Amino acid sequence: MGGTNAGGAGGAAGTGGTTGVGDSGGSTGAGGIIGPAGAGGIIGTAGTSSRGGASGQGGGVNCGSFERPTSVLAPDILLVQDASGSMNDDSTNTSCTGGCGANSKWALMMPAITQVVSQTEATVNWGLKLYADMGGSQCGVAPNTVTVGIAPMNGGAIATALAARTDANGNLTNGSLTPTRAAENAAVTYLTEELTDSNPKFIVLATDGQPNCPASGPTTSDDTAGAIAAVAAARAAGIPTFVVGISAPAGAADSALNMMAVEGGYPRAGTPQYYPVTSTTQFAAVLRTLAGMANTCTFSVPAPPTNDGTTTRDNITVKATIDGTAALLPRDATNGWTYQDASMGSIVLHGSACDQVKAGMLTYLTIEYHCLIR
Repeated sequence: MGGTNAGGAGGAAGTGGTTGVGDSGGSTGAGGIIGPAGAGGIIGTAGTSSRGGASGQGGGVNCGSFERPTSVLAPDILLVQDASGSMNDDSTNTSCTGGCGANSKWALMMPAITQVVSQTEATVNWGLKLYADMGGSQCGVAPNTVTVGIAPMNGGAIATALAARTDANGNLTNGSLTPTRAAENAAVTYLTEELTDSNPKFIVLATDGQPNCPASGPTTSDDTAGAIAAVAAARAAGIPTFVVGISAPAGAADSALNMMAVEGGYPRAGTPQYYPVTSTTQFAAVLRTLAGMANTCTFSVPAPPTNDGTTTRDNITVKATIDGTAALLPRDATNGWTYQDASMGSIVLHGSACDQVKAGMLTYLTIEYHCLIR
């Protein structure tokens, strides 16, 4: 039978016992979180209550287990890019007759986007929303659509969309006002209602100035409060916002971006609290940094191997291969794993487990389904 402190070495047959009763999960209760080879009481809480420690769930006789490999879920990042007329000013916010062309903020920033997206498109699902994006309206923002939908390997599509808004001299065409509130709200609608995957979601809001286009009143009036509220609502919906300021001038615009950055959930350490950029190189570096920060430890939970109710997503264990050795991870929000949400379609690793993923030490993760006879 299982030893008293054997880390869940299991029953006499080393498989949790033929019926999963008695002390086959380890008589001292813990059952062994990372018992050798995962035999017997995998993460059970003493043999008699855990039916051999198959999953700690109880509720039936163990009829076997099924291992399914899983993979990290790439982050979905929607770049919400300001396409206001001031993007045709230069990096010192000086206007030029007919736009500043190759020296415009638009011309300086667009290569950074295409470069970073093409370099990271295999590990990040990128999408793009330009604002305003309703022709003929200085404040018009399509409420639930984006310029380029989020998808893997999206570099070419995003480069094409940016080129379509750029003239031969490098200027932005059809520049608008700065309806940041409406753009942020539309981004959240798209990410929560139009995009149905379970990948972690983020917004990168890149803008060069103070929001305007309030919900009521003159279109040129300040809408800082509305933009801040929209960013806060996105975070409440589970979608953080990284705020990038493109040659943002001092004063009201700087203050607005700082407040949005704080509400977005990922403010920069130091001053300013948003991510300031004034050149192609800086913008590219910031985008790479933000893409790296968005790479979380979220993994898919494959569909149950049976459809008769004997296997369910709420009766699993998680095995990790770390430095070539398989170990069981506890269900723990501090240093283990938890379900991402009530759908149980994905799990999130925490603490040292997540650190090991990011360091490349945790190289393989499997979900083990435990079959229970109903």
